[in-house]
Amino acid sequence: MAGDEKNETEDLLSRRMSSGSHSAAETPSKASPEAANDPSTDTEAFDPIKDPILKEEPRPSTGPVRVTPAHSSAPQDTARTREVPAKSTDTSATTPHSSVMSEADWAAVTKAATSRDTHEPEFPERRKNPLDIIGTIWIALSVPFMLLALAVRAIASGMFLKFEYFRPGFPADQFGFGQADREHYATYVIDYLHNLDGRRYLADVILPNGEPVFISDELNHMADVKGLISLLYLIAIIGFIGTVLFSLYLSRKGGLGMRFGFRLGSIFSIIAMAGIAVVALLGWDSFFRGFHRIFFANGTWEFYADDSLIRLFPPQFWVDAGIGAGAIFLLLAIILFLFSFAGHKKRKAARKAQREAADAI
Repeated sequence: MAGDEKNETEDLLSRRMSSGSHSAAETPSKASPEAANDPSTDTEAFDPIKDPILKEEPRPSTGPVRVTPAHSSAPQDTARTREVPAKSTDTSATTPHSSVMSEADWAAVTKAATSRDTHEPEFPERRKNPLDIIGTIWIALSVPFMLLALAVRAIASGMFLKFEYFRPGFPADQFGFGQADREHYATYVIDYLHNLDGRRYLADVILPNGEPVFISDELNHMADVKGLISLLYLIAIIGFIGTVLFSLYLSRKGGLGMRFGFRLGSIFSIIAMAGIAVVALLGWDSFFRGFHRIFFANGTWEFYADDSLIRLFPPQFWVDAGIGAGAIFLLLAIILFLFSFAGHKKRKAARKAQREAADAI
């Protein structure tokens, strides 16, 4: 009897245990999918042998890593999926070691990867505006007038008079003026062209016998010459003031730079003077008369051989003056052209250094 009761007890215990194990096995299949995914409804006990501590899997060495929001039971949103560049040996653009990236982190990683891949250095952009263009044009147009004013002033000087009158081969006056007399009376003409006095300044110049050196027609012509030269000087001064102001503006950080205006102006000057020189060499008399017809009224610039202006300034003087003015003009234009390239090697080296620094990032 005791043996039978023992056997029944063990048999009942065995059936209960078997029934419990079947219920536990059937519970996940009968439960809803939400309950199955919910960690709070998990009835299985934690087994350290079956469920070891999860470790983060190493990232693949190549290829993009797809990053999605963590702890999300919803399907992956393709619009929020981002391709993160694979981790490279370059430590300057290392991908953050996290499964969740903020928008700021993503923007930083994208910018670093793009800069590294394209190898394009970031140079400061030149801020061009209409005032830069106007300044460059102003400088280019002002340069010829400034150079011409300097050349004219160098020729219309006492130094050039002395050089002409005392150089070998200069024609002598056939009516009695010596070299000293020429220099004395011609100096009054040069002074008149650059002072603020009227025609009375030359009218008061007299010969030793008391006669005036210049007649009325000569005074009128010299007044016209003074007006033309004064206009040239005025244009050159205004151009110079504007050139200084625009040069300071163009030389600002990020500005277009003043060298382009000076380079264009010098090129225009060289071309213009070369054209004038060709015309003058082909026919000096035609060129000289054409010049006077353009700037002076007919009949106001022609004189007799015994008039003082012809005796002081014979045709050879104007030939030498044209050659001297043209040479000075071209010399200044060439110097200015070369000056426009000043600092070119330094700027080129600086740009090269910036590119190398950008490539090293």
